[in-house]
Amino acid sequence: MKKYLFLIFLLVNSIFLYSQNNQDEPIWWKWEREGKYLEVASHLLYIVESDSTTNKHADYLHIARSYGYLNDYEKAIFYFKKSMIGLEEKNDEQFWWYYQGTLAFFERNKDKLKIYLDKLENNHSNYYKNNYLTLKSLYENFEKGYLEASRWKNNQTKN
Repeated sequence: MKKYLFLIFLLVNSIFLYSQNNQDEPIWWKWEREGKYLEVASHLLYIVESDSTTNKHADYLHIARSYGYLNDYEKAIFYFKKSMIGLEEKNDEQFWWYYQGTLAFFERNKDKLKIYLDKLENNHSNYYKNNYLTLKSLYENFEKGYLEASRWKNNQTKN
């Protein structure tokens, strides 16, 4: 009997370990790649509201981006602003410029976006290069929706 229980334990444990190894990333990353932006936003909202998040700022940022991808800029603005509660420009100047530029895109203010694009273009570290390239793409593709306008990596592979 002990042998059978031990074998069952090993079988269940190996299944558990196998499933864990195939889930090295949060499920919402997969959903985002699949274009399931409403599912991403709903899932992350549940996590934030249930207090099971480890980083509300990052989760709200991803919620905002998901609504941006859906062109629901009113919700994107709301959650983007929530992502920055308690943070100031002096905390991380280059990220702040990226934040303000993206917010300007959501608010449909191309002039404000240009101000923050210029600041980031002239002063970004290599760490913030992708943020600069995103703002540049948002500015150059301002007439498009956020999903297409923010995808500068896709545009590089076409050239």
